[in-house]
Amino acid sequence: MIKNKLDLIFKSYDVRGIYQDEITNEIASKIGYAFSEFVKDDEILIGHDGRLSNLEMLNSVVSGITANNKKCIYVGLVPTDVVYSLSGLLQKPGIIITASHNPKEYTGLKFCNSGAEPIGETSGLKVIKNRTLEIEDIEILENQIKKSDVLSLYFEHLQKLINPNSISKNKRFGVDGGNGAIGSVFASLSKIYSFNYESLYLEIDGNFPNHPADPSDEKNLEDLKRIVLSKNLDFGVAFDGDADRAVFIDDRGRLITGSMMTALISENLSEEKENLKVVHNVNVSPYALSYLKNKNINLFECKVGHSNIKALMREIDADFGGEHSAHFYYKENFYADSAILTLLTFMRILSEKNMKVSEIIDMYDFPPSSGEVNFKVQSVNASLEKIKIEFGDNFDDLDGLSYKTEDYWFNVRGSNTEPKLRINIEAKSEKLLKELTKKIVETI
Repeated sequence: MIKNKLDLIFKSYDVRGIYQDEITNEIASKIGYAFSEFVKDDEILIGHDGRLSNLEMLNSVVSGITANNKKCIYVGLVPTDVVYSLSGLLQKPGIIITASHNPKEYTGLKFCNSGAEPIGETSGLKVIKNRTLEIEDIEILENQIKKSDVLSLYFEHLQKLINPNSISKNKRFGVDGGNGAIGSVFASLSKIYSFNYESLYLEIDGNFPNHPADPSDEKNLEDLKRIVLSKNLDFGVAFDGDADRAVFIDDRGRLITGSMMTALISENLSEEKENLKVVHNVNVSPYALSYLKNKNINLFECKVGHSNIKALMREIDADFGGEHSAHFYYKENFYADSAILTLLTFMRILSEKNMKVSEIIDMYDFPPSSGEVNFKVQSVNASLEKIKIEFGDNFDDLDGLSYKTEDYWFNVRGSNTEPKLRINIEAKSEKLLKELTKKIVETI
């Protein structure tokens, strides 16, 4: 029975996107023990987001770690990127208890080794899974850990990367916290950077009462769009549940895709450094990539997933990484992704350009795009086979299926954490985009 549960739990590059009843307290404690064996350090950073199950999970995981005679540095309820950055700053391995953007019934874990080095399917997860099977039952203790005072190191780190004086105090923006973990640090960030903002749902609530904490679904941005337009704000930003991902809208309420943001930040960084190296995943817009190539930026393609992106960035010493899903990675942040650092970087760029966000985005003249559209399917593999039959064999299959012609491009891939098919489409015209979207949907 436990092996069957572990097969579900360790099904991707993270241990997340799992129903709470799949990761029992018993299993969570054994995973904690196995993780503490896998890493070499005697101290492990641990934090969690605002899910209802997280204190129970915390007690279980910590019980496993301490049963192996190792100590925990508990950082409390924080965004995922706080644990990553502290892992780099303190040179300690880390665990964040989170299920990211998934519904409230889900839970999970994200791991990193000392220095924020990723632990993925081929770099440790299988070892941890196999060891978990061998561990005897562990006594689970409650209230055995006290919060450590290390969060100030994180804020000091941010200020070294983005000086508060480099950000204009006149930029007004809307922020939608989605009742997720960003609410635990946003007031402190605002105090440091003198934000001028209108807020939505910054109160942490694991029931997610206002809308799902998934800004990749544009339906969840409607409230943010209303406040940006009604109050004439400069832009809006929405965070997901564990706040490692931020999605932006411009002053006209239009979505700024992850591909657009990848192009914007990459171009800005290239003005500061020659021969910039940028890693991107397979569903970043070909138009954005072509634009960056013309700016003499070195591009490196990678499979979707933070552990894949981080591993390649370390291998080639890349400066920046961008995913269409709105994860952004920074060399100076130990190659880790950070939505908070992306917000600060974006605000610095706006301060330098002194233009409306919509004017900046219009300069790029991006073609029509579907954004990421998700479909629940009975079988991901069967759906992909139907796409192959319909469109022929001329696919790039690095990650899912990518198909490109002179007039359009699309990528179709199965989710790593949910029983869904994710589709991204780009076309030369809105008419062609609608026709192609309809054809793909009818095919699957």
